[in-house]
Amino acid sequence: MGSVTAEFELELARLRARFPADPRAELLRLFLIALEREELVSVGYRESLMVERLNQMPLPDGVRELVRHALIWIWKDEEMHSIYIRGAILRLGNARLRTQALLTQAAGGLGGWASSVLQHSRWRRAPLSRLAASAIAAGGKLLGKVPKEVRHHLKYGPFRDFCLFNVEAEQTAAICWRRIAQLAAGQSEFDERLLGDFRRVAEDEDRHERIFRVMAEALDDQDRLADGFSAQLLAERIGEVGEAFLPRSFRGISAAENPLGSGGRVWSLRGNSIDEKLGLFGRLLRESDLRECIAVRAARLGKPVGQMRVVVKPTFMLGYSRRDRSPITDPSLLAELCRFLREEVACADVAVLEGPNIYDRFFHHRSVESVAEYFGIRSPHFRVVDASRDQVAHAYRRGMAQYTVARTWKEADFRISFPKLRSHPIELALLAIGNAEWVGGRCDEFLFIERQASRATAVMMLLDEFPPHFAMIDGYEDAPDGLVGVMGCARPRRPLRFYAGADALAVDMLAARHLGIADPRESSLLQAAFHWFGGWSRQVEVIGCDEPIRDWRGPYSNELWALLSLLAWPVYMMGSGRGRLFVPEMDAQAFPSIDREGLLLRLARQAVRRLLGLKLRPHH
Repeated sequence: MGSVTAEFELELARLRARFPADPRAELLRLFLIALEREELVSVGYRESLMVERLNQMPLPDGVRELVRHALIWIWKDEEMHSIYIRGAILRLGNARLRTQALLTQAAGGLGGWASSVLQHSRWRRAPLSRLAASAIAAGGKLLGKVPKEVRHHLKYGPFRDFCLFNVEAEQTAAICWRRIAQLAAGQSEFDERLLGDFRRVAEDEDRHERIFRVMAEALDDQDRLADGFSAQLLAERIGEVGEAFLPRSFRGISAAENPLGSGGRVWSLRGNSIDEKLGLFGRLLRESDLRECIAVRAARLGKPVGQMRVVVKPTFMLGYSRRDRSPITDPSLLAELCRFLREEVACADVAVLEGPNIYDRFFHHRSVESVAEYFGIRSPHFRVVDASRDQVAHAYRRGMAQYTVARTWKEADFRISFPKLRSHPIELALLAIGNAEWVGGRCDEFLFIERQASRATAVMMLLDEFPPHFAMIDGYEDAPDGLVGVMGCARPRRPLRFYAGADALAVDMLAARHLGIADPRESSLLQAAFHWFGGWSRQVEVIGCDEPIRDWRGPYSNELWALLSLLAWPVYMMGSGRGRLFVPEMDAQAFPSIDREGLLLRLARQAVRRLLGLKLRPHH
């Protein structure tokens, strides 16, 4: 046992002695310790810093990529842990404890930044950052926040030393989480699901320790590959810990199992007029790989195509008025897709799956069936399924705080994501990847300050185990751009485009590029997909139009929108009244308000709509 681990064991012993008859008080104290530690490392392991450090090291490219991705996945794990434990504290505690939790998280983030600068940045490269970090570390020492055993590790040295230090740091984290699980088992407010989560985090920390140990063995004191190690051996050793720590190229995942990140062909068809819409869409259905993908999937499952159950996930629950159809997948295209699947491909069953969003908290008649009927989404070729009523329990291999999935999506033989081309203030564009958002738990479980997982994590968990086998994007007419196109648009665009392909990630990347998004990882969901699936293939063949969409207005198209986009997430998370202020101008006859809309709320909503460009033109 190293000195850092031994000191932490003593701290745990002091806590047990301090609260001998109050295990709940000890547990809450450990929650805060865990939160500070998880936030510290989630900042300290951040991708930008690790990549910069690795780029300075004299390593072969293959080895650098292996170390880089292993560190990225540890970083993402720690971020998930930090959000999870913060949410647990905010849900359990009183106002005092909640305030303490937020301050603890802030302190952990500050400490993580300072320690990472001291460990990975030289004075000559970052003198101001080093000066600030040194001051923060000095303050931490005075306040007793930096244990004596840790202090000599807060300096620039061989990357191997950093790895050896984190072997002990991860050991202490695992010890902490096991003690949390032990104490929580005696508290009635923690069910078996939460206890399982605590044990799962401890297992994550064990895996992180093993990864750091492997990297320490693979590197020498000059930041070079140690004698006897090769990229292949390093990949094997990392893979023994878990496939998630490897880049996609080293994983044993076939495109048939999970197409995400596999690349391949992407169709991008452009029309010349609105009248060509259905004809061009029919051509897309016939010429793309859709029929072939269904046949390949059927062969893999060992069943005839005529027995295939297909689920299509469009988007229409953000629809709010027939006067603005921009947030919804075109019903005529959806009907034609399902007709093609039933009549021309001869699939046995086609379901159209959607899930309610936050609007049903404030307005009547917001069930999936009611909204589908309002927009005329009906056909003899499909059945409509409400994802919220279709949830079944599922134990996910990776991720946190997502426990269910729609049975129809889970059990389908073939899954299709079919969203609308839409701008988004945080994602820049919300496309086929983000369209899976409501297939699992309700979206508002992953939006607000007390959430225990980020929305990106929730989406990636679904895509990891139940990916779409094909993706299509409706970008033909009424495409909502601007600051919050995802909610609607007073003056939508007519790009006259359709996109399709087996790899939803490749489809999204092409569409994003056509929308002027230079780096797909500017979108948090696409960046999460890059991390989660170990990168993506550069081997993408574009069939059809490969030109930008003219006059598309993204959320950063002007200075005001850019500022509002930067503020969008924190304001919505903490200052929207849990979404109450941010609703479009509903068709009041179809979707009356659940509660009386008071004067102040009405004025606030009107002001937000005008600011966001959601005010519809008068109906004539």
